Amino acid sequence: MRGPSRRHLPLFLLACALALPAGGLAASSPSVGAAEAATGPRSGGAEFGQPNGRPSATHPIATTFRIGRHTITEGSAPRLAVRIDQRGVSRVTARVAFRPLKGSGGTAVSIPLGAVRTGRLLHPTWPSGVALKPGRYEVSLHAAGPAGGQLLRRASASGKAPLTVKAKPAPVAPAPAPSTPAPAPATSPAADPGVTADGVFPVAGAHTYGGADARFGSGRTGHEHQGQDVLAAEGTPVLAPLAGTIIARDYQASGAGFYVAMDAVDGRSFFFAHCQQDTFAVTVGQAVAAGQQLCRVGHTGDATGPHLHFEIWIGGWRRDASSHPVDPLAQLQAWDK
Repeated sequence: MRGPSRRHLPLFLLACALALPAGGLAASSPSVGAAEAATGPRSGGAEFGQPNGRPSATHPIATTFRIGRHTITEGSAPRLAVRIDQRGVSRVTARVAFRPLKGSGGTAVSIPLGAVRTGRLLHPTWPSGVALKPGRYEVSLHAAGPAGGQLLRRASASGKAPLTVKAKPAPVAPAPAPSTPAPAPATSPAADPGVTADGVFPVAGAHTYGGADARFGSGRTGHEHQGQDVLAAEGTPVLAPLAGTIIARDYQASGAGFYVAMDAVDGRSFFFAHCQQDTFAVTVGQAVAAGQQLCRVGHTGDATGPHLHFEIWIGGWRRDASSHPVDPLAQLQAWDK
């Protein structure tokens, strides 16, 4: 087929021009690069427009949240390590919540951290006066950015951790004082070499000295009685016979109950047993005057009724092998005016 003649060439060119799209050859199908220029580069798996692994601009993220030990004992505090990130934000408001799991005991506790720096590993100080009760807890970090965005929880950084608080072990009961008296003469009980009329009777109220089983040296299971029982009403004040210093104040469930011991100024030591519970009026190391109240008559420990068990010791109260008790009856009678 022959092309257009020279006479018809201008009309042919005009028709071709009208058939082309606007912009000529440059307006043909766009390339991939042109599409990216128009729509922006593809993020390739971004979450809410944020590339993976980068902090959010609208929400804080718990980058690090650790507990030093996941099992602690009641009375100790957990050690926390915290790092919170938020792109473009220098500080966020944070707190740590301890939520007890159902049926495990414990009490909910919330520890405010205040405004914390982002992008830094922090070790919050446990507040004084706050204690976790025994139980199992879910510990969770909470944070809010300045615009109100709450902490994002991701599988790799959930801001949560478990914690178990074990009950504190029960205190060990004090070892009972030796119950075997020092050897005494076989013929009669040891006499008190310091008997004096100067002093105060140790029971401030009506009293009796009981029967034979209340005497010094009377038989007991596994030992002999080392003092004199003074029978009196429950709650009657127990007094220091002489001035001195308190050297012991304790409790013995299987024997003396609540007891007080003192060193008197004349070198002897006195022991007062079976005091009424919660009636101690002195502390260890305290100097006391003659007639000062020590406790009240009770029947704690191994006692069948209210009375004061009173002992006098020479060479100190159970101080060493040379220490020994003496029969206090003569001295009690001298004070009993």
